[in-house]
Amino acid sequence: MFQQLLGAGVISYRTSIASDHTVFFGGDNQYEEKGSESALTLEVADHFQADAVKRGLEHHQRNLTPYTDFLKDMADAGVHYYEVNMIERSINYTSGRAGESYVEGVPTFE
Repeated sequence: MFQQLLGAGVISYRTSIASDHTVFFGGDNQYEEKGSESALTLEVADHFQADAVKRGLEHHQRNLTPYTDFLKDMADAGVHYYEVNMIERSINYTSGRAGESYVEGVPTFE
């Protein structure tokens, strides 16, 4: 999916954990995709926990769990949104407050 978005001209996107609302950016354009109406709105924890973000990511990457479980774990870890930079191939999971983020690289797939 990463390569497909990049091929379509997306250079970055930002997803709100609480609402599963995503904004895609590409050049001078942007496109918004709202979470499904049946999706629950999540309450994000007040305190950001980078170690919980890392554990949650490892769990979901290893076990291929549903996206809704991933969102819940990120909310429990205090992540308000994540930003994907397609050019730098990085994902920043953050509370939105200075110094509260966990960044990981996106692997290259052949």
